[in-house]
Amino acid sequence: MVRLKKKLKQDYVDGSSIDTRNARIDGNGNGMESSEGEGEEEDQFSQNSHESSSDVGDLDNIEEESQKETQNDTKAPFQPPKQLPTAQELRAIFEASELYKSNAFKLQMENLLPSIAPKTSKTLRGPLDAFLLRLHDQLLHSTKKSVVPKAAQHPLEVAEALGSHGIRTPFPTPPPTKDAKWTFKYEPPTSMTLIGSWANNTSVKHKDDIPFSVDLAVGVPQDLLQERDYLNDRYFHKRALYLACIASILSPLLKVEMWYDSPMNDPRQTILVISPPDDALPNRSKLNVVVRIVPSLPSDSPIPLSRSSPSSSNLRLATQLDSQSSTISKATPHYNNLLAKSMTPTSDLLALHNFSSTIPNFIPAVQLLRVWANQRGFGRGQRSCVRGFELLGMWWGYVIAMLAEGDFHPPSTGNSSAPLKRNPKSKRRALGKGLSSYQLFRGALDFLAHHDFRDEPIFMKGVHESHKFDPEPWISTRTPVFLDPSLTVNLLESIPYGSLDLLRIEAGLTLQSLETASTDTFTSTFLRDLRISQARFDVVLRVNLTGAKARREDAFDVLDTGSALNTILKSIDHTLHGALGNRAVAIALLHQSSSLRPLSSPVPTLIHSVELGLVLNPEQAFRLIDRGPAVDADAASVADFRDFWGEKAELRRFTDGAIVECVAWEVESPHERIYIPSRIVRHVLARHFSIQTVTEVQPSYDTFVLPHPSAPSKRFSSIEKGGGYKSAMQAFDGLVKRIKGMELPLSLVACLPCAEELRYTSVLAPSPIPVSRLASTPECARYTATYDAILQFEKSARWPDDLGAIQKVKLAWFETVAQNILAGNDGSKASIALDSFASPIEDGASLEVALPSGFAFRLRIYHDRERTLLERLIEDKTLLPFQKAEAERALSIHLQRFIHGPAHHSSISNIHHRHIGFSAAVRLIKRWFSSHLLSNFVSSELIELISAYIFLRPDPQVKPNTGSAGFARTMAFLADWDWRREPLLIPLHSMAGVDASVHVQFPTGKIEGVNTAFKERRAIDPGMSSGAWHIATEEEPTGVFWCIDGRGPTPMIADRIKTLAKASWTHISSEMEPGALSVKALFSHPLTDYDFIIHLHPNVLPRYSQNPFADDSVWSGKTKPINLQITTTGEEEILLDYDPAREFVNDLQRIYGDTVLFFYDKMGGTVIAGSWNPLVRQPKAFRALLGYSSRADGQKKGQVSLNVDAILGEIARMGQGLIKEIVKQSS
Repeated sequence: MVRLKKKLKQDYVDGSSIDTRNARIDGNGNGMESSEGEGEEEDQFSQNSHESSSDVGDLDNIEEESQKETQNDTKAPFQPPKQLPTAQELRAIFEASELYKSNAFKLQMENLLPSIAPKTSKTLRGPLDAFLLRLHDQLLHSTKKSVVPKAAQHPLEVAEALGSHGIRTPFPTPPPTKDAKWTFKYEPPTSMTLIGSWANNTSVKHKDDIPFSVDLAVGVPQDLLQERDYLNDRYFHKRALYLACIASILSPLLKVEMWYDSPMNDPRQTILVISPPDDALPNRSKLNVVVRIVPSLPSDSPIPLSRSSPSSSNLRLATQLDSQSSTISKATPHYNNLLAKSMTPTSDLLALHNFSSTIPNFIPAVQLLRVWANQRGFGRGQRSCVRGFELLGMWWGYVIAMLAEGDFHPPSTGNSSAPLKRNPKSKRRALGKGLSSYQLFRGALDFLAHHDFRDEPIFMKGVHESHKFDPEPWISTRTPVFLDPSLTVNLLESIPYGSLDLLRIEAGLTLQSLETASTDTFTSTFLRDLRISQARFDVVLRVNLTGAKARREDAFDVLDTGSALNTILKSIDHTLHGALGNRAVAIALLHQSSSLRPLSSPVPTLIHSVELGLVLNPEQAFRLIDRGPAVDADAASVADFRDFWGEKAELRRFTDGAIVECVAWEVESPHERIYIPSRIVRHVLARHFSIQTVTEVQPSYDTFVLPHPSAPSKRFSSIEKGGGYKSAMQAFDGLVKRIKGMELPLSLVACLPCAEELRYTSVLAPSPIPVSRLASTPECARYTATYDAILQFEKSARWPDDLGAIQKVKLAWFETVAQNILAGNDGSKASIALDSFASPIEDGASLEVALPSGFAFRLRIYHDRERTLLERLIEDKTLLPFQKAEAERALSIHLQRFIHGPAHHSSISNIHHRHIGFSAAVRLIKRWFSSHLLSNFVSSELIELISAYIFLRPDPQVKPNTGSAGFARTMAFLADWDWRREPLLIPLHSMAGVDASVHVQFPTGKIEGVNTAFKERRAIDPGMSSGAWHIATEEEPTGVFWCIDGRGPTPMIADRIKTLAKASWTHISSEMEPGALSVKALFSHPLTDYDFIIHLHPNVLPRYSQNPFADDSVWSGKTKPINLQITTTGEEEILLDYDPAREFVNDLQRIYGDTVLFFYDKMGGTVIAGSWNPLVRQPKAFRALLGYSSRADGQKKGQVSLNVDAILGEIARMGQGLIKEIVKQSS
């Protein structure tokens, strides 16, 4: 009976939970029942909860009686269930797990919003509001104390009077002439209204400490306006005069600083910027604002609204034709758009206020979107920003509102014969007004990522049922179309298509990043500054606009845009899109936001140079041929093609039989193909805009991964154009075929490459010197690299089970292979090499083969039984400690050479084939590590893994397609990586078989395992003696082979790498022109902080010619004359992989490793830097076997200190003939 009652109670409790099958989320994100409203649902839940409590209480009473009857039942009394969650709580749980991906992200976002908005405390806002009221009163009653002429005068007379007080009038070009038939008289404004983001509470912090803006729309009095003021800038001339008059009135009354500002460098949009006094802003560190005076048209303006239509012609251009004067007129869409914008500041304020009232989370959603945009340069800033977004603060709000309420497709009014074109897929439904701020933010990103502004105009739902203007003229302007709710202003009219292409890419990448559960998602989305051009674009060019002139300049376009410079920038965007085509997915114009200028400067500050940022399409960017129209095409298209390309255009016949006009971009070597996009830009800018000065930084980087301009390898190498990876792969394949063709006891199953030269990641491309020419090559350029490879023969039971015997069998194999190679009599050389300090059970033999072409390979034999035997030997309890250490060392070497080495090689090769920019990036990064004397601390494999992470991580940036972009991204990562607290997760194996366009993620189910392994490693080894970095892959969650068991950098070296990377990143991100960026400084290492410097003789270093700063006089004049027809006799000794500097450093580290830390550059470095261990520098009591050379301390009796001079003397004797001098830099 008791058991039955317990079962009934348990069933009831299990069934008392909420039936989530009946709960759902509606289209607006609100929790609701399938048949009833939210209020009824909450009442029902409350009632069910009450009934459940009473029923459970009855069951408890029954159970108490049963417990009295059953003495053996010792269980605790039943506790009633907790109160059921509400629909709002269910929604929060759903969003945290499914939408935000983590609770941390949600909390971070909620904490972000208060920190980006202006402070609202009364102590800060009160004085500012008082200043605005004072400003309001001064403007309304300014005529009493006005210094401006009170009678109607000619505009030039008014401007002259203002100029006498140091205030110049910012007239648009052309300014009014003496023949102007209108007069000007200042009167107080008819209205003053706070507008913009400040009034709608959507302001966010700008970049580069730019203060918040309080925009004040000042209505120009109706009496100053006339119906025909729309014509020939007359309204904008009056607007400029009115602004100058306001400045002259406020300057003596308020005692404040004032400036002119012309956003987008457009004189028609000039505004007055006022910095409030200190009493209005008592704490500028917490709230720093400026007030911007924006003259506008009054609501009862006499200017007809129809004149702001994009098809209207409001400018007249006088011409002289056949001795008769005439005027030309055509549509002026930009001018008309500015005219319409002057009519709508109040309507914009009301529209945005209405959206914030009807959409609960409108304000935070807009703030999130604006912060995201500012971090990517889509806003204002002192650093180069994307052109077109300087005045688009309200547009972000309209994007959110359009998505929440939906847009509409207006019908044609029939005023145009052309039908309205629009992609039928562009029809979208409203997302709903009840979504959270994050949902609206993501909806905006989705819209920006997928909307095509070229073909799909956006018309917001306006107040009026019908369109005020015919829709077709908006589309015919060949500009993006996004009409505001007034249906008269195109908000995107001044934005180049290239800027919107970049916005689309950035939004799509951010969406991909938000889909991951990475801990860095929030930082990369809202906090990381992604405006650095060198890390953002594949190609960055600085274009000097001085003297720029369009080849075919349209005077009417200059009048419409307001200046010749704006016309040129608009034409550059259009022309480059036509020239590059599908080579680039985004072409962005970048420059600083408009700068403030004194009131004595009426003309906007000219933009002398702009940046061009190209995001390349890796599949098309580097092609050699651009095809044009066929030979039998219409004459007009052929003429246009030849006119566009000029002398580069030519007629060619191709292998498919086609005869077409084309443009060929010839290159001398494969690496020069990366310059093709920039060559196209240079050619087009020079031809169409007379721009000759275009600088870029990419060639400066390439000098560090290319041979020295006068390196002997360029002269002696038999490989065309200095060699290359393709030649190395061909030589390797030829050797493999040769071995497979030998008659051996066992057939060769596979030959696995394990060399960086065979996976395209060596600093310098292979450029071997033929064996016959080595004797004539200077000693400082005689280094012959060997490429490791693994031979794997078919399995056989005839292999011995003894480790020592296995090594002997390998020697026999090598001897057989060597004899077969030498029997070919083709000049190849083969010899068996034994590793130094190798134990009898260790894989210590290899076969070194030098081909006549100069390529050399080191072959080793893999036998799978070795690992099993070594593991058994290590588990043997009878082994002596030194024997176990030998076995562990042998197993480590076996795993490195035969297991992890080939696997790593295969993964890195896949990344190279997947990402075209990977090879160039990793080569630059390796050069950076070597140049900073870190060659002996960070393995080549670790550098490649870090580089791979840059290309595989969930980063909200386009994967770099050039080496310079990949290098800059890596420096940024190394400078910011908190390796003490964060492991590095690389989806190295998940990318196999996946297309390069698909975003690869680290498996979610394995992330927890990596984090657990990382925490355990830090707990077991808090001092990080086994390695500072924890780099994990899907197959190795406990850390890759190259960063564990002491193979990775120590904490001291890891800190040093981070410090150097920070310095490099600071240099890259500094405000320098790309052509002025000193790339050499990134690879120059200061030596002042080391205790001593060992200088080596460069002429005895075989790798000296690999030094990018090598002095060519070391090998010039020392080259012996050679006869290319003479070959070697076979008696000359060839030293493969001979690097005395490397061997010397290894000896020093082995002998003095506990006393000194040595740094050197393996890529031809001529110095070895040393730093003493600070522990051994301290005086200690004398004892035997101290571990280093010591001498009596002169200050303390019985104490000894490090004998620096004796150790340096020993080092000098060890390096006799190699060392030039030793410089001691510390006492």
